Parts: sequence; C-alpha cells; structure tokens
Amino acid sequence: MTTMELKSLKMDLVEQLLSINDKDTLTRVKNYLKKLDYKTNKVADTISKEEVLAGIEEGLKEVKNWKKTGEKRQTLREFINEL
Repeated sequence: MTTMELKSLKMDLVEQLLSINDKDTLTRVKNYLKKLDYKTNKVADTISKEEVLAGIEEGLKEVKNWKKTGEKRQTLREFINEL
C-alpha cells in the first residue's frame, strides 16, 4: 500500500468516526481500537515458527559452508570471552 493510499484510508476512517453521534458507539470503537493495537503489538513482539526455522536453516547453511571452505570461525568460548 502506498503512502497516498494509506493517507486516504486514514481520512476515510476519520470521516466515518466524525459522523458517529452516539457516545456508546464511540466508546466501543475506542475500546476495540485499543484491543486491536494491543494484539498487533503483542504479535509483533513474538517470532513465528517459520522465522525460527528460517534462522536455523540459515545458520546450518553457514556452518556447512565453513566446513566446506575450511574457514576458521570464532569458538563459543572466544565469543563468551568477548562479552
């Protein structure tokens, strides 16, 4: 979605909200948006199974390549000592 499309969508939403004249409806919309924002942020903070598997796969490919090329890598102990 382009920036212009996003701005247009936001403006449409604002116009719809401004047309609501019922306090209870506005309160329900506000509460729904809070819940939606909470869920969105919660999902964004977690990593999916696919992302974990992709990371593992990438790491294994790197190890395989290092073994194939004979490239020397940093050991776990060296890494810990740097910390």
